[in-house]
Amino acid sequence: MIIRAMGLGFLLWLVVAAAFRFGGQYFFLPDESLRMVTFLSAPVIGAILSFICLKLLGEASGDEGEAAIGLALPVLMLNGFLTHEYANAFPNLDETLDATFGAWSLLFGASILFMGLWTTKLAPQDERI
Repeated sequence: MIIRAMGLGFLLWLVVAAAFRFGGQYFFLPDESLRMVTFLSAPVIGAILSFICLKLLGEASGDEGEAAIGLALPVLMLNGFLTHEYANAFPNLDETLDATFGAWSLLFGASILFMGLWTTKLAPQDERI
């Protein structure tokens, strides 16, 4: 289960990285008001994509949180690399947006984990406070 989720997470990272690399100049702009909209879109996009990916994985009830960890791990690790090598990885984007990209990627990864926990169906005996 975890390996399949990590494989899908790598594909998800590849799609998002390609979107920034080849089309980022159209939506990831240095304008402050547009940057805030793009920044706040990270949790929404991450939650929607993780919900779709978790449904595609078809995990057993209660395993959605583990699958979300496997899904988010490649995204978080590889986006750390992209943030470090921002100018080389994204020559089409403004170099001053590296910190914004790092924050965007953290919010994106956290929303994947949140969606996994949100959709996890626990047994009644597991729901203790």
